[in-house]
Amino acid sequence: MLNDSRRLWRVCCLASALLCSQAGAAAGWAAMATALLAEPNAKAAALRVVAAKETLDIVQCHTLWCQVRVGGQLGWVNRAAVNVKGDCPALLALGLKDIRRNEAAYSAERDPDHNGRACDQRDLLNMLGRR
Repeated sequence: MLNDSRRLWRVCCLASALLCSQAGAAAGWAAMATALLAEPNAKAAALRVVAAKETLDIVQCHTLWCQVRVGGQLGWVNRAAVNVKGDCPALLALGLKDIRRNEAAYSAERDPDHNGRACDQRDLLNMLGRR
């Protein structure tokens, strides 16, 4: 049987997945120049180069990749290059969780326990007053 914090984390992840599927894209930007790829794979065909500070419509993110729309073109960019405004619940709805210090979306405000991972399970529990 799962302990309460793991159960809560799974419920939050499921809720964020549902929100993501219903909410559509969120406005963000490329923190650095990066390739827009046809698939979430470093060897995939490059569709174009996304310039630093260029606006992205973020559709969904996974561990390494974010699906984005840039100028009407849908593709994938490295998650480390993506930044977006908002708090952890808003980022979780996009699939952005466990954001590492080397990722553009990392900020100290999103990492209240200062463990180098923003919007992780411990941060969410802290926000909910469970720790």
